[in-house]
Amino acid sequence: MMAAVPAPQIRGLQAEEEDSRILKVKVIAGIGLAKKDILGARSHQTSSVTHDPYTRLSLYDPINGEITSLQTKTIKKTLDPKWNEEFYFRVNPTNHRLLFEVFDENRLTRDDFLGQVDVP
Repeated sequence: MMAAVPAPQIRGLQAEEEDSRILKVKVIAGIGLAKKDILGARSHQTSSVTHDPYTRLSLYDPINGEITSLQTKTIKKTLDPKWNEEFYFRVNPTNHRLLFEVFDENRLTRDDFLGQVDVP
């Protein structure tokens, strides 16, 4: 007998919302993330600077703001993280956008912002 696969958690709108759709998002990897020195400035030197990156995904409505957000696991000490994580959102395709933000996790200070992309 095969074990039942748990249903994915769907974030975002309620199921009864009109014109909603399920959006499956797979965060695969980051390639060549920007190096930053200890003061936060970009460093283009070939030093051993690495990050502990994670990606935050935020579903939002440009008029009403954020609806929900999730984040990947943190991948330690790399500029080329491989997450391979799937997320499910219930969205209204004509109204919602998805924001991907990459951060470097810090234990003692605020996490450093590394970059973002906004997807309509």
